[in-house]
Order: sequence, then C-alpha cells, then structure tokens
Amino acid sequence: MSPAPRLTLGALFRQMRAGLGDAGRVRVTVEFQQRTIVGAGEGPAEPARLVLETLLEYEDRVLDRAQVALRGSGGRSRRFMVARHGDAYAYSLDGGERWGRVAAHPRMFSLEEFERELGEIPVEDATYDVLNAVQGAGAPPPSPPSVQSEPSGGGIRATLPERFVDALDVSLDRDAFLRLLHIFAADIDDERDAPLLNAFSVSMEAADDVALHYWWSLSDTALAAADAPVKVRCGVSIRVAALGGAQPAAVRLDAALPDVADLDGVWGFLHHGAPDAATEVVEPEAG
Repeated sequence: MSPAPRLTLGALFRQMRAGLGDAGRVRVTVEFQQRTIVGAGEGPAEPARLVLETLLEYEDRVLDRAQVALRGSGGRSRRFMVARHGDAYAYSLDGGERWGRVAAHPRMFSLEEFERELGEIPVEDATYDVLNAVQGAGAPPPSPPSVQSEPSGGGIRATLPERFVDALDVSLDRDAFLRLLHIFAADIDDERDAPLLNAFSVSMEAADDVALHYWWSLSDTALAAADAPVKVRCGVSIRVAALGGAQPAAVRLDAALPDVADLDGVWGFLHHGAPDAATEVVEPEAG
C-alpha cells in the first residue's frame, strides 16, 4: 500500500496561483524587513533601533529594480536603488536623480526553482479563509459594513466588500520553517552563537496576485548575556502577478558617479559615501 501523498508548501503555492502567469511571463516582488531593538541595559538610555528594508522586483526572471533602506534611531538614514539600464544595471544614492553604472548582473529569480524548493517543505496543516480586500494578512479587522440609502429600492442595506481575498494560514514545524528560511540563505541556528528562533508564522493570499508571507522573531543570547537584550523581528513577502505592459522610467547615467563592480560596492557607498554623490536622507522612523 503506497503512502498517502504529503502536503507541501509548494503544492499549496501552485494551487493558489493556478492560472496566474502559467505562460511564464510574471512579475515577482520580494520584500524583506528586519527590525532590531537593542536594549540599553541598566540606566535611562533609550533602546537602539535599526530597520533594514529591501524591495526586489523581477520581470521574467530578470531583476528589474531594487531598493534597500537602512534606518536607525536618532541618526540619518540612507537608501540606494538599482534599476535596469539597457542590458546592464545602474545605481542611485539620491532617490533616482543621478545614476551610476553597476558592472555585475544580479542573479536571476526562477519561479520554477522557487516552487521546487517549496515542494520540499512539508506542511502540518492549513486553514482556509476569505478576507475582504482591505483586510489582508496581518491587517487589523475590517470596519463594520457601511449603511446607505437605496433611492430605487426605498430601503437601507449594508454595503458588501467589492473584492475578496483567498487566504491560507499555514502550520509548519520548526525544521520545515528553517528550511523555508534557507531558500534565501537566512542562516538561523546553524552556528553556536547564531540568534535563536523564537516564533514564526506563514500565510498565503490570492486575489489579483498570489502572495506568500512569513515572519519570524529572534533573540541573541550572546548579547543578552552581556545585559544588552536584543529583539529581532523579520518578515518576507513574495508576490507573483501576471506581467503588465508598463515600462519603467528611463535611466540616464551620470559620468561624475564612479562605476561599481557589484552590489557590495553600492553597500560601501551607502555606509561611507561615494565621491561627488549626494546621499538621500530618509526621515527616521517614528517610535
């Protein structure tokens, strides 16, 4: 007697996106956010906060644009952008006003390979729900339906939501979630001094696009032992939509900006500044 088929994250993801971009022309958006709070220990000092946000958009496997923002409490915050420029790429440190050349080509995103890796992740359980479009995953509960007059019918009725979202709350065990993190090389618990995984959650949504959301929280025992408690919360959203016809704005290179070999070079400019390059300042996050 053959064993019962195993439910996997890949099977759920393929089912949610059935018919969406099956011809291969899709736009994939990957968003990552990490919030780190380092306690001040004893004393009146405020905890230090650091927020890292990354946005990647792919068209037909090829990176179309990217943005990385780094914000800290009480200090200047910075971000850089990367966009396609013909057959190559360009970077900007000032929100897109001036662009320099990036020699390297970022790696491609294969939706088929991504789904294959999701297919190796077993699912314990999945709960289906239908949300209205303004609720979404992680959003506050929707307000009660509004009430309005009906001039033709002469009555009063509640306005129904115009769009609905299919939603799945997915249960994974710890090992399965760690495998999910390793898809994007998030090394958690692999080393003795690595931050420890405290909690995690996985969900999916499908409407005009299909999205996989997952978040996790960490604690750093090494710093906690030094009376500097650390709280880290990370989240990833991966959205797949049919490829539209909109064209990105043209990028014009500024000869005054230096070329960089790869994105590590852009990171260096983000931290230390580039010659003759004004760095965009993003307002610190409130709270």
